[in-house]
Parts: sequence; structure tokens; C-alpha cells
Amino acid sequence: MKTIAFVLFCIAGLAGLNAQVPDLTGTWTMFEMAYLSGGNSQKMTEDQMKANGSVTDYYFMDEGKFKMISNMSGSGTMDTIEGTWILENGELKLTLKLGERLIDVIWKAEFKENAMHLTRVSPDGSVTISNSFRKK
Repeated sequence: MKTIAFVLFCIAGLAGLNAQVPDLTGTWTMFEMAYLSGGNSQKMTEDQMKANGSVTDYYFMDEGKFKMISNMSGSGTMDTIEGTWILENGELKLTLKLGERLIDVIWKAEFKENAMHLTRVSPDGSVTISNSFRKK
């Protein structure tokens, strides 16, 4: 009987862990962004993004397919980048196709208050970027 109780406890624990992993499938729109470089920091709020016409949408599709559409690259155009995504152990890994190259971008992912908060630090530690998204 103790063995059955232990197995049920473990299954319930695993179900609880799975419940904490959000369903990313769908469209997420950026509503806030910030970066810190050296002692300088800048932040753009949702109202500022709307006033500037700034848009970044992430599309998480079935089978790990990913697409980003954004006008925030500085090119003055709406850019589309495609690739794949995987969410594991609190990290969101995007593998993006840029020209003929594949580039991995790994974000620390936190989910709270119906939002996805992504943070990453440059390899040399000099820049921290934080972006917040809300599911459409």
C-alpha cells in the first residue's frame, strides 16, 4: 500500500510541474522592453511603444516552429525572422535563421501575471536585455 501511495504522490507531483509550464502556442506581443549597458539603462513602456508604432510579435507554433515579426531593428521596415523554439528548465531557446546561418538565442523565461518575461545577458556580461510579452 505504501508503494502505491508513493507512486501516486510522484505522479501528482509531476502533474503539478507540468501545470506550471505555460502553453506558448499562439501569438505573443511585446508590451515592455528594457536594457542595461554599463551604468546606462533605457526602458520603453507599452504606451511609448504604441506612440512610436513599435511592434514585436512572437508566433509560437506547433512542432516547435517560431516566427518573429518586428519593426524594431532600426531598418525602418517590418522584418520577419523564422526558426524554432523550445522551452526547458526556465529557458526559452530560439534557433533563428538569419540568411543562411542558424543562431541560437537563449532567454531566461519567467511567467507571472499572465505575461512572459524574457531576460538575457550578452556573452561578455556588458548588456542585459529584458522584454515582456502578453499573449494575444
